[in-house]
Amino acid sequence: MLNKRENKRAENRNFSQYNFSAKNSRGQGLPTSTIILLILGLVILIVLIFGFATGWSAFKNLLSPTNVDSLKDDCNSACGLNQKFSFCSAERTLRVNEDNLVVKTSCAVLAGVSDFAKYSIATCPSITCELKCADIKINSKAGSLTATAGYDVHLLTTDVSGTDGKCFVSK
Repeated sequence: MLNKRENKRAENRNFSQYNFSAKNSRGQGLPTSTIILLILGLVILIVLIFGFATGWSAFKNLLSPTNVDSLKDDCNSACGLNQKFSFCSAERTLRVNEDNLVVKTSCAVLAGVSDFAKYSIATCPSITCELKCADIKINSKAGSLTATAGYDVHLLTTDVSGTDGKCFVSK
């Protein structure tokens, strides 16, 4: 019987260590991980609301940055290696976020058309492109000998004789 009393006292002492009485509790707090997840969820919700309300173009600058410098390097290396197709015909994409411009065309067009002169894509003196007006493409639009407005690409063509020297690609 003595063992049962000692065991009961020991249990009471262990139980009282955890302070289960209502008068000593201070309130339940949220764990730190729960607070972090709530904040993260709120940020994601705000981004989604902003994206759907104003359009996702605001995030375009973050996802596809301006590539003028890398395009210059690509065109200079194509010229330096005398890669005629790569310089004259291979389609490249010029992205300039400051001007809200995306253009898909070749290095030769970027170097030879005055509309793109401010991006300083160098011409290649060692390569002669010999392009026909219809072969020059800007944003998948081909050059036309009958058009009178748009990008003036007549300096790049070999077939403008007899057409008053005109070749334009519509904008």
